[in-house]
Amino acid sequence: MSFPMILRTVFEIALFAAIIWGFFHEDRLAAFERRVFCSLRRKKLKVIKPAVSHFETVK
Repeated sequence: MSFPMILRTVFEIALFAAIIWGFFHEDRLAAFERRVFCSLRRKKLKVIKPAVSHFETVK
């Protein structure tokens, strides 16, 4: 058995175990997906500091 075949077999077993775990712990999996998507979305957003704040001009 070559190394790529062993690696593929281990990956397939891990994927199967993750799918079975996902069926029994769907709420935890959904929370994890939400955290991942939020962190990815947060990285895309950039905070731009305005030159003049709206709150400072209203005073």
